[in-house]
This record gives sequence, C-alpha cells and structure tokens, in this order.
Amino acid sequence: MPSAPSSHLFPAALKRARVVTIFLFFFNGIALSALTPRLADLQGQLEMSDLALGVVLSAGAAGGLLFGPFAAMGMRKFGSGQFSMIALILMLPLLPLVGLAPSVFILGIVIFGIGAVDSVLDAAQNAHGLAVQRLYKRSIINNMHAFWALGTVAGALIGAVTLALDFSLTWSLFFVSVIGLVGALATFRWLLPKNLNKEVGPAELAHEIHSDHIPFIDPGSIAPVAGLTRFRIGSLLAALGVLTVLAVIVEEVPQRWSSVYLTDLGVDGAQVGFGVVAFTISLTIGRFVGDLFVNRFGERLVAQVSMAITAVALTAALFAGNFYAYIGACIVVGLGVATLFPAAMHAATFVKGTNPETAITVVSWISRAGFVFAPFLVGLISERVGVTWGISIAVVAAVILIPLSRVLQSRVSH
Repeated sequence: MPSAPSSHLFPAALKRARVVTIFLFFFNGIALSALTPRLADLQGQLEMSDLALGVVLSAGAAGGLLFGPFAAMGMRKFGSGQFSMIALILMLPLLPLVGLAPSVFILGIVIFGIGAVDSVLDAAQNAHGLAVQRLYKRSIINNMHAFWALGTVAGALIGAVTLALDFSLTWSLFFVSVIGLVGALATFRWLLPKNLNKEVGPAELAHEIHSDHIPFIDPGSIAPVAGLTRFRIGSLLAALGVLTVLAVIVEEVPQRWSSVYLTDLGVDGAQVGFGVVAFTISLTIGRFVGDLFVNRFGERLVAQVSMAITAVALTAALFAGNFYAYIGACIVVGLGVATLFPAAMHAATFVKGTNPETAITVVSWISRAGFVFAPFLVGLISERVGVTWGISIAVVAAVILIPLSRVLQSRVSH
C-alpha cells in the first residue's frame, strides 16, 4: 500500500500549503467583489442600460465558458497550486482596466478576459484546496470557501467605502491589484509540489470516503469504476454542474444586482453598496459554520431547508420593496447558499472513473453557464418589466434547487 502523502511534508510545510490556498481563495474573492458595489456607478459612467450591463457581465461568464476547459490541461502541466497562482497573477493587472474602459465594447472585452482567467483559477484553487484537505485527513474545504467569502466581504467593503469617499474606480482596483501581486509573490513557494497527491492509492481514497470527518458522503452511493459507463459518469457530473449553475444564480443575483436594485428603489447613493456587504458577510458566516451543519444534518437536508427559507425571504423582500427588507433578504440568501458550491465541488472528486482535476474542471465549467445566464436574463427582464422581476429569477432557482438537492448525499448512519 502506498505511503500516506502527508509523510512527505513537514507539518510546517503543510500549514504553509494551507495558508497559501487560503490566500488564493481570499484574494480571488477580493478581486471579484471590489467592483460589484460600484456597478451602478460604472453603469452611469458609460451610460449603459440595464440590458447592456447584463450583456457586459455575461461577457465575463462567456470568457469562463470558453477557457474553463483548459484548467485541467494547465493543472496537469504545472500542478493545481502553481497553475492557481499563475492565473491569479494574470488576472490582477486586468482589474484596473475596468475603470479605464472608454466604451461598453472595451469594457466587455476586459470583463471577458477577467472571466476567462477566473474560470481556470476557480477550478485550480479548488483542486489544490482538496489536495491539501486530503493531506490533512479532515474536512477543511468549506473553511477555505469561507475565506473566499471573507475576501468578497473585504472587496465589497473596499468598493462601498471608495464609492462613499468618491475615490476613482481605477485607482481603487489598482490598489487591490498591487496588494494581490505582492501577496502572490510572497507565498508562491508555499504551494504543494506538483505530483504530491498522485501517490494516493485506492486504499487511501477508500479510507477517506469512509472516514468520520465526511459522513455526509455515502460510500454505498458511489458505484465501482467497472460499473460506470461514460454516460453515467457524464450524468453525475452534469447533475452536479446544474446544481452549481442554480447555486451561482442564487449567489450572483444579490451580489451583482443589489446596487442597481437599491438605486432603483431610490436609496441614497452612499448606501447602495450595503446590499452586497450584507450578503457577503452572511455568506462568510455561513461557510465558516457550514461544516457543523452539514456534518450533523447532511448536505441534502441543509440544502433543501436553506433554499426553501431563501425563496420565502427573497420573495417577501421583493414584495415589500424597501431597503431594510431587502438587506434582511440578502443576509438570509447568503446564509442559505453558503454550502452548496463547496459541496458540489467536493462531491465531484468522488465521481469514480475520472480523476479529481478533470471532474472539478467539468463541474466548474458547467457552473459558468450560470454566470452567462443570470446577468443576461436579469438585464433583459429588468429592461422590460423592472429590476424587481429580474432579481426574482433567484427565487425560481432556489425553488428548483429544493428537489435537485437530492443529488447530494444524506448523512451516513454509523
């Protein structure tokens, strides 16, 4: 039996690998969310309609769909850790170009490039995080996603504060880029070696599947490799991908459109960024405590209950049509959607018949359809009948997720 891969790392090196993975998640969150509270400002600067804004945001998702499949290739060549860092270093200089874009067309190209790089970064950092988790022999992936959410809080606060202080969007994003590049260069050498987790054998994987720290994965539900056809493998990955698409819609709508919705309600300009802040803070809290609830009640029940509450809360807030009701709904949505994306990515690594890097790439790539679909549809509906109806697609997605969450596993009895 192969030796445990953790024996090849000193404890300090393993801790550093976890720290650099947390940095990747954290700064990815900052980079993507520093802009969101200022979308209404950007919309006014370039005189974009709601539909035009939706198309521009969809350009980022289109870039992700086009380049996302290259993540597996990059991870095989460089390793998931090094490829993650390369992607982050490539993405950060693109951020200030958002504020410098002289037209909607150029802005769309910049957003396309950011989305393309982010798609491979997302898959690679998840693969590296799960590799570190395997070495730790306990679940830490939700915690890593919590730091991504914490990064979105920090980014949203940067966006909201710089907007309130009337700072230039270009300079605020330039500041974010410089800090991120300094951090990347300082932590690059802490990544896991390229082939470290290749030594994990079937017995090691079986031990992980049956171990107590992930009781929400049912070993009996995972068919042996010989019993799987290509169609069956594809169906499992597609089901997880559709779940992530809907989770992205629920997550992206309040995050991307809150400032536009609150502006439409007539909320003071200094306050329109706080919908994003409320959502990201609650998402962060939800991911930090998510493992406790999932381990106790199982992924399926947590997802179904949280999506039911999310649908009710957001519907009530949209009917109420006021600032405080919407802020409350953003908090509920953040808590509700917190565990869905990490659960789907983790479950992808247990689809037998394919390697984890490929499975994560496929699920991450399918999830990009949500980034294309949501902004365009919200923008189209908002243009025709109002932003309130556009945001309501998050309610529809939450309702669909209630039965679809059956693809997640219930808790295993011991």
